[in-house]
Amino acid sequence: MTKELNLKIEGMTCGHCAMSVTKELSKLGGASDIKVDPQGGFATMMVDDAVADKTVEEAVAEAGYKLVSVNG
Repeated sequence: MTKELNLKIEGMTCGHCAMSVTKELSKLGGASDIKVDPQGGFATMMVDDAVADKTVEEAVAEAGYKLVSVNG
């Protein structure tokens, strides 16, 4: 089963930021339909239920940003 996650991400300011976050989130198994808005500081994505919030947080950190909250 899949669910939508709404992520609040701190530190993004431009298209390059969005590309970096999208790239890292895309590496997660079970992630799809990733949309990142750097000016708004958020992202949405669909994930399998097996994808843990901690895994998403680590992917955002790998891109160089801080995950503030996850609502899903």
